[in-house]
Amino acid sequence: MEKIVVHVLETSSLVGLEDACRQVIAPRYRERANVGPEARRLEALGTGLLARCLLGVRADGDLVLGEYGKPSVPGAPEFNLSNDAGLVVLAMGSVGGPAVGVDVEEVPARYRHVEELLARKYYDQEELAAIGDGSTREGRIAYARAWTRREAILKAMGTGLAVSPRKHPEVLEGWELRSRLLDDAVLTCAMREPFCMKIVPHNASDLLNCSQ
Repeated sequence: MEKIVVHVLETSSLVGLEDACRQVIAPRYRERANVGPEARRLEALGTGLLARCLLGVRADGDLVLGEYGKPSVPGAPEFNLSNDAGLVVLAMGSVGGPAVGVDVEEVPARYRHVEELLARKYYDQEELAAIGDGSTREGRIAYARAWTRREAILKAMGTGLAVSPRKHPEVLEGWELRSRLLDDAVLTCAMREPFCMKIVPHNASDLLNCSQ
């Protein structure tokens, strides 16, 4: 059975270490960390730090981007990245193994009109039944889980939303999926083959030490 190890970094551990991170991460992540809201800047730093420590990405040229932007590193294990809700995650499979997809999504604090519209547009009847009216936390977790499952599949495919699962629902078939609730976020991994999933937490200090 295949194995996916999901490395999880809470961006709160980066606070106060931003300059040290900028010195070791690849330029593409450093540039992203210079713009936008603080939460997104920290997520960019965390992504660069995980990529540096776990994949050896020190320069932009170490990454190869697919047609739709999915990154890979020659000779490294299959992997995928995601960030949201103060978390950065890097899911790693095996070298030469099946493609890996991962997505992390914050559980909505409220089930607003926009979430309802997205659910009715993209979700099937079973998923809508699990969400209900979205008034319970369990329903909102079901909403986030359904979204991450679609994203993880599309990211494993390497297309992202360039392929619409609404127009092509068949792309969602035949996938193995594993989901985990991480406080106020749902994490899901996708792979074509049966797999087990292991979560490994990290903090920024330890990652900085290993990247020296």
